[in-house]
Amino acid sequence: MRDAATRFSRVPLIGWRTDLVWIVFSSGVGWAYLALILAVGRGLDNPIRDPFRTLEVAGAAIPLTLGLVVVASWAILLDAPHLFATLARTVLDPDEWRSRGGILATSFAFFLLGPAMILAPRVAAEAGLLPAAAAPLGGLVFLVFFRLWAYYHVVRQHWGFLRLYARKNPAAEDALEFRVDRWVFPALFYLPIGWYLTAPWYGETGMPALGLGTEVAGRSLAAWLHLPVGTVWLAAAVGYGAFQWSCFRRGRPRNLPKLLLLAGTAPLHAAAFASPLAALFAVPLVTAGHNLQYQRFVWDYGRRRYRSSGAAARTPAAFSFRNPLVYFALGLAFTLLFYRGPVAGFLAAGFAGILDSVLLPLAGLVAGAPGSGGGSLGGQVVSAALLGWAMQHYYLDARIWRVSKDARLRRVLDAAPVSAAESPRASAGTLRS
Repeated sequence: MRDAATRFSRVPLIGWRTDLVWIVFSSGVGWAYLALILAVGRGLDNPIRDPFRTLEVAGAAIPLTLGLVVVASWAILLDAPHLFATLARTVLDPDEWRSRGGILATSFAFFLLGPAMILAPRVAAEAGLLPAAAAPLGGLVFLVFFRLWAYYHVVRQHWGFLRLYARKNPAAEDALEFRVDRWVFPALFYLPIGWYLTAPWYGETGMPALGLGTEVAGRSLAAWLHLPVGTVWLAAAVGYGAFQWSCFRRGRPRNLPKLLLLAGTAPLHAAAFASPLAALFAVPLVTAGHNLQYQRFVWDYGRRRYRSSGAAARTPAAFSFRNPLVYFALGLAFTLLFYRGPVAGFLAAGFAGILDSVLLPLAGLVAGAPGSGGGSLGGQVVSAALLGWAMQHYYLDARIWRVSKDARLRRVLDAAPVSAAESPRASAGTLRS
């Protein structure tokens, strides 16, 4: 019997304990959120806004809601600061502007994308090019587009880490392993969306029906697809486990960090879309671990990149990575001033009021327009513009981690060259390998 050291390959990206806490088991935050949601959310009429407990602080009563404990904590402490990590890694680094200035400049166009998608059908309806009923649909189309891109971004980061672990543990990887990963990985992470869209309770979520309510042979298309989608996911998970066990039994070393990462994240994505209560909080559930992974990985990159005493060490990017407290404080300041929080909210409300006065000629489609969610058109436009920070992050993140094409990045990350088992196209994605 071979010992565990030879049966499992476990070369880390940063350090074994660091990888376990920040990358491999970062999904533990999502699991903790899920446990809290299921424990206290079932008996609440409005699981997001109804308090489940009251906290007494200095004589003041603070109602604790899942919206505060889960959504707000994730949004302010985890999600928004990880957007700053990308800015510190790119926009604040003069070398990045010299090497990929066009990409960085293009990334700021995403602040205009959301407003353009919201306003375009309204302008077209005002000009008689679209029926008036289609005017508010731009906001809905943008919301669906943004959420799908956000989810794709999270999943591609998990794929990127899997491929990085494959590079670090080549003894446990070969062409067959790579092909199996390529087929099973999308099934494990994208089929839960199909399970959610076809669920009998999906209509209660307020999201668009997407035509899945169409009847076929006496049943809705969603009803026909729901069970097969879940069955295929389960078959993919069981089949992948059987494949790994077979390789293990044959004495082939297994990539331990990759398998642990999959074991923590794939079931969490399935659980997040498995019930109407969990689905209300799906975004923080599947994103919290992703945020921690990215923050720790970029921090390690920054420390390696700017630890020299050369000119690069005197840039704003280098200052951002001076120590963990500075790094987190700058991320939190970015969050509160420019993205989320009372200051950002106050500024956004002011701009929304100004925009409403400018957009007023749009045929009464401002306050309380159908499809506007009861908010003003100016508010929708400002909110969509602020989401430009997230879309800029998605866009840049897909281009700055191409390990197979960036020799300097490989040196900083101490990553191996691209293997013969994978092609550049096959490895494309966030944190690309």
